Amino acid sequence: MSFDLEIAARTLYMEARGEIEIGQRAVANVLVNRMKNGRWGSSLTSVCLWPYQFSSWNTQDSNRKAMSFLSETDPLLLKLSSFVQDALSGAQDVTNGATHYYATWISPPIWVIGATFCGQFGKQLFYKDVH
Repeated sequence: MSFDLEIAARTLYMEARGEIEIGQRAVANVLVNRMKNGRWGSSLTSVCLWPYQFSSWNTQDSNRKAMSFLSETDPLLLKLSSFVQDALSGAQDVTNGATHYYATWISPPIWVIGATFCGQFGKQLFYKDVH
């Protein structure tokens, strides 16, 4: 697995491992949509590690600690990497171009104002056209 793909799969693990498959695929689409957009850099690694974008990469986040012990051959990690590969290969983007999402159990972030709602997949709400 390439470094870029591994970082994306680990991000997906931290952000969506408890989601149903369509929710996991939707988050994978967000990672790829952000890379295509270029606002967060031109690689999956830059997208995933962009400051303050995926809280699970924050040093104090418990997800990060759990992920750090995850083997590169972990079956779930391999499954999630295949979802990222599908998104990269142009498989159907269930989010229709979403670049942002947030969990249904938190209050809507300010960035949703003026954004286009793309749907709910699992326990996450997805948006594009975020300014």
